[in-house]
Amino acid sequence: MNRTLTALTVALMMGLSAAASAGDHGKKMMGGFKQDLSKMPVSTVQDAQNMNEDMMVVLQGNISKRLKKDKYLFNDNTGEIVVEIEGYAWNGQDVSPTDIVTIVGDIDKDGNVNIVEVDQVMLQPATAK
Repeated sequence: MNRTLTALTVALMMGLSAAASAGDHGKKMMGGFKQDLSKMPVSTVQDAQNMNEDMMVVLQGNISKRLKKDKYLFNDNTGEIVVEIEGYAWNGQDVSPTDIVTIVGDIDKDGNVNIVEVDQVMLQPATAK
């Protein structure tokens, strides 16, 4: 009886340990639908501010400032909008305020103000000057 209880306890602990160590990594391991983003129209921040909730949006511009944990200020030549970017969406890239990025996400309402919940951040190659 003690051996059975001990074996069950060890198995349970190992299972819990594996689940805990998975943490955020589950999102990185998931596959999904890949869409050719080059065929999607790029919207402006001004367009995004007037879109309906849950609409998909592609924006190109700069992430100019971190506001808090996963909220940032994104801007293009038409204005600025708050974007929410969780760790997986960065794809391991480091981005500075001078970098041009393309973000893909969905419109979400924060009160009566639109924000973008970002699914993917893509750093654009630097152009020679």
